Amino acid sequence: MTVQNRDDMGKLMPSAVAGFLDKLLRESADPADKSLNGLQVDSGNPIRKVGYAVDACLEAFEEAKEQRCDMVITHHGLYWSGDEHRIIGLMRDRVGFLIKNNISLWSCHIPLDRDMKFGNNIGLSKIVGIKDPKGFADYHGMPIGLYGSLAETTTILNINNILEKNLPECKPFVWDFGVKTIKTIGVVSGGGSFAISEAAELGLDLLVTGEVSHSDYHVALENKINVLAAGHWSTETVGIGLIAKEITDKLGIETVFISIPTRM
Repeated sequence: MTVQNRDDMGKLMPSAVAGFLDKLLRESADPADKSLNGLQVDSGNPIRKVGYAVDACLEAFEEAKEQRCDMVITHHGLYWSGDEHRIIGLMRDRVGFLIKNNISLWSCHIPLDRDMKFGNNIGLSKIVGIKDPKGFADYHGMPIGLYGSLAETTTILNINNILEKNLPECKPFVWDFGVKTIKTIGVVSGGGSFAISEAAELGLDLLVTGEVSHSDYHVALENKINVLAAGHWSTETVGIGLIAKEITDKLGIETVFISIPTRM
């Protein structure tokens, strides 16, 4: 992929890096996505180093400054449908910090969950060992999660240990309401507990997601399905990391992980 728009020294400008990323995820775009995906803040300065994080928050921006980043890419951005266009309060502080410190911001929500190369869920499916994953977990009429079978049966404890090893700050908890040996798994990153009933209808042995709510307990119990919640933040570090690797591999730009865990 040829990337244009460089400064006089040959460095890529924010719009060029953003355009590169937009094209990577174009096929996974979701018209129901409320996030204003893409370049959200343009510093107008060339990009030499990119920080990647889950959330567009002041703490992440401050760490980006410390790491001398010219751009931050995130899964959860600043701009969604609603009143976020008003530069007041927290939005004033966040946008003001980025502009003052010449840091651009690119964000992408649903495509970074469901993309079959760079998405959170394809990454999670590979981590837990799902073979030939298929789409499920209907979200506004489109599948956002993946499910499939493992090469061999395993236990919830083994899946728990794999996730702890491969995801940052991952401390899962389990509702073990189903079978004791695991062969089929569904994965839905972030707040994917809405898929518990669908996972049960598919006959899956285990649903791996990010977080669950109080009311989900009885849904899982009555459906007799195992649910492992590995953390909203932890499960959504996967896709942004895959994108960052692509930036380094294809654009030659240094990237650094900005770890701001929420313990959720």
